[in-house]
Amino acid sequence: MQLLPEKQNILTYLEKDSTAANLIPGQVIAFHRQPTAIEPPSNPGEFNYRAYMLRHHITHRLYLRTKDYFITTGKVGLNLQQKALIVREHFLSIFERYGFSGDEMSILSALVLGDRENIDPEIKSDFANSGAIHILAVSGLHVGIIYFVFSFLLKLLKKYRKGRLARLFVLLAVIWIYAFITGLSPSVQRAATMFSFIAIGENVNRQNNIYNTLAASAFLLLLVNPNLLFEVGFQLSYAAVLSIVFFQPLIYHTIYISNWWLDKVWGLLTVSLAAQIGVSPLSIYYFHQFPVYFWLTNLFAIPLTTLIIYAAFLLLTLSFIPFIGKAIALLLHILVKALLASVWTVNTLPGAVIPKISFTAPMLLTSFLVIIFLTLFIIRKQKIFLQLILVSFIILAGITTINKYRILTQRKIVFFHVPRKTLIAAVHGKSIVWISSEDSVITRQKMSIYMKPFEQLHGIKSSVIIPLSGKSAQQFPFLKKKNNMINFAGMKIWSPEKAELTEFMPPTDLIYLHEIYRKEIAKFEAKESPVAQLVTNTPLFSDKRLENEEKSNMLPKNIHSLPDKGALSANILISDKNKKSGIKIGYITH
Repeated sequence: MQLLPEKQNILTYLEKDSTAANLIPGQVIAFHRQPTAIEPPSNPGEFNYRAYMLRHHITHRLYLRTKDYFITTGKVGLNLQQKALIVREHFLSIFERYGFSGDEMSILSALVLGDRENIDPEIKSDFANSGAIHILAVSGLHVGIIYFVFSFLLKLLKKYRKGRLARLFVLLAVIWIYAFITGLSPSVQRAATMFSFIAIGENVNRQNNIYNTLAASAFLLLLVNPNLLFEVGFQLSYAAVLSIVFFQPLIYHTIYISNWWLDKVWGLLTVSLAAQIGVSPLSIYYFHQFPVYFWLTNLFAIPLTTLIIYAAFLLLTLSFIPFIGKAIALLLHILVKALLASVWTVNTLPGAVIPKISFTAPMLLTSFLVIIFLTLFIIRKQKIFLQLILVSFIILAGITTINKYRILTQRKIVFFHVPRKTLIAAVHGKSIVWISSEDSVITRQKMSIYMKPFEQLHGIKSSVIIPLSGKSAQQFPFLKKKNNMINFAGMKIWSPEKAELTEFMPPTDLIYLHEIYRKEIAKFEAKESPVAQLVTNTPLFSDKRLENEEKSNMLPKNIHSLPDKGALSANILISDKNKKSGIKIGYITH
């Protein structure tokens, strides 16, 4: 039995029922189950969940059914974040009391209190595709709204020396009380720290340098937790703020608008445009899509979000007065519905999002070189930086061309490790044929976590799903499937229905067996056969303590167990001389 240190952070999943639902922070549960180590990714393009959790100091996970644990009589002291969650639950109950439920409740709790657990996936997709996903996470926008309102209300105190100190104290208190109410999530802690430094800098020196303030806040956060540097949220936050601070005034002053209302609209538009300059490379790299109408969405979403936050805090403050609370709640219902309607409308516009963008790390770095040299050229007006911008663009164009050539010429077949299921990808340029043990609808629903990142990684534009079993013939320009034989770009794959090998195996390059018996392995080793590789979805090792390298050494090189070794990728190389396919097998292990 594996022994863990006395103190260990474990990600624990509890069976959904009334027992789990009624647990409150501070209660202690006892169980007798062995936690399992969080494994690295076993499929190409798969998110590295182990590395992500390791940055949060979590190495093991555990699933407990209700019968596997019990609640002890002991209690532990609550930390600040747990106390914040209790306060947040109280505020959520106030929203429920005033008739908020369903999508309205999930959006309101996300915008105001940072609780995103219950947002419908389709609504989340609408916000992402329309360029408004950032407002669902309590961060710089939300803390900034609170900060600037109270900064304006306390403006008169700046005239007096003691008044400035009092103003600073109130601003810091308001910022961190709001952060406390929203559950002290990493994003809100980051935003609260940033605006705290801005408030302190403004109080100490009226001509403070905003770049020094931002650098100081980032340094403090990284000093406390260096792993933040690898967090997507941290990178996006500071990229957006720096970009807004530098580029927004430049863009804003390119056009003079005398009308007050139109000028405010233009100012809001320039904020969105400026933010995208710094955020777009990171956003495309991590999420492989670009929301075309982000500028239009934010014209509605940001003002509505601001009004929702104001109205929500009025409701929370005056909820004890029923007739006032009902009036505010009615207004809040209207605002939330308007936000949902505006986001949905933008998402339905033609070409609202550019999906499946292949954007590599070299392209990301080169894009930032362009932005950096552009910034230096604007500041110093030196010809050398303009030349460096042009050189960076040429390099970016070269990298993009190489990447497009790689995508167009790729020929590979990949056997995925999906527990108890079969998923095979046949890639030919920008097209892919998925071969699955399930029908197309279930495959899209249940296996999208494997399919979507793989398609993004390989720049796939068109895809189709066909069943692994079945007598009907399937034919595509680069793949033919008849009965149990698959011919892909000259590579022959045999997938017999029975979990055994026969004496009359057809000439083939690879055999795929979803299940295999151990006696069949010996038969495969002993048989003189032209078969180059045997792939199975059956685990061949019961001892989970064995490392991947040990498992590989214990099996013949031409036998590949997907659960034991991870996904198998076969790259098909075309010879220009004789036009015959040569097969190169590359392994991806977990």
